[in-house]
Amino acid sequence: MKENANMEMNGKYQTSDLYLAAYLLSMGLELLDVDHRDQRRCKFVFADREDRAQFVHSFMVGRATANLPDFIYYLKRAKRLLYSVEV
Repeated sequence: MKENANMEMNGKYQTSDLYLAAYLLSMGLELLDVDHRDQRRCKFVFADREDRAQFVHSFMVGRATANLPDFIYYLKRAKRLLYSVEV
């Protein structure tokens, strides 16, 4: 995954990585929006919180742990959100 695909801004965190978005959802982060303005790369926008950086780091280095059924549920949900305009 490219480093610039994730961004922190004004209490929000956004990523275009589908699998990271599903992981963050499964860890309880609040999804605020799915930004469809760039049709080639949608962005998942989350309310940032203190433990988010730890989750992202764990995910990036392959040490993420999660409830697998939850992760699968949120992966399917994130995929559906890519093709809709509602959150």
